[in-house]
Amino acid sequence: MQYCTECGHVLQKKEIEGSLRFVCPGCGRIHYQNPLPVVAAVISKNGKESILLIKRRLEPGRGKWALPGGFVEKDESASQAILREIREEIGIKGRVEGLIGVYQGKTRLYGSAVVIGYKVASLSRNFSPGNEVEEIRFFRTSRLPSLAFTSHQKLLLDFHHTFRTPIPTVDAIIEKDGGIVLIQRKNPPYGWALPGGFVDYGESLEKAVKREVREETNLEVQNLRQFRSYSDPARDPRFHTISTVFIAEGMGKLEPKDDAKKTSVIREGRLPKRVAFDHREILEDYFGAKRPVSRKDIGSSQCLG
Repeated sequence: MQYCTECGHVLQKKEIEGSLRFVCPGCGRIHYQNPLPVVAAVISKNGKESILLIKRRLEPGRGKWALPGGFVEKDESASQAILREIREEIGIKGRVEGLIGVYQGKTRLYGSAVVIGYKVASLSRNFSPGNEVEEIRFFRTSRLPSLAFTSHQKLLLDFHHTFRTPIPTVDAIIEKDGGIVLIQRKNPPYGWALPGGFVDYGESLEKAVKREVREETNLEVQNLRQFRSYSDPARDPRFHTISTVFIAEGMGKLEPKDDAKKTSVIREGRLPKRVAFDHREILEDYFGAKRPVSRKDIGSSQCLG
């Protein structure tokens, strides 16, 4: 770095904040040398048995093996960048399954970099190398070649030491005006659903469900109590989730907020046709539990006993 990008003046080095930095004596701008943001994808096959690698056609690392990835562009999130990069480099669509870690990287060509590593699921089997890729190949994890970047080696090491676990979520059966509150979702999976969502790190189930109800329906809850848990791995098409379902009374003005497109109060026997997740099953269990037990049912249970 020799010239100011603002006024073209020759830069000088000055000690600022304990470090030598490039400063323009003309306009006074400090030219910080920040690391470049880079993304990399781990795409596996047969669990963690095989890992997809690319042989790079360009520097840095020309002719060597690496994880697919590249630079994050302007106005692009890191997760958007990795999906774009795998589309450009290996010709497939993907789905981000989770963050593996963030690493420091360095090359002679581009200098310091921050490498953001994702686990990505392939939504296609038809791989095709892009302009920057010589070859695409799956390697057994026990026989990986030497990689072009040490950050990729650290990323794969962390990947092999991580274990996939179900994601904790909460859902709320909110009793209001003689019925149950449902929201129409703005985002996929679409349909009507109970208010709810993911439990944040450091957050109890009770705090999570109160927050989600408030963020999606504008309601505050009272008389909160647990109903049941639901853990079918197919209950959410995106992830394996385990939901703890709560029952509560809703207080305040009902209105859609956050990712809720609409809100409605429904009664038994009037569920919408399109209900997301397993929430139809949850509501059927709830309404069934509220029905009074008849003498006939008591007699039948006694006979069975």
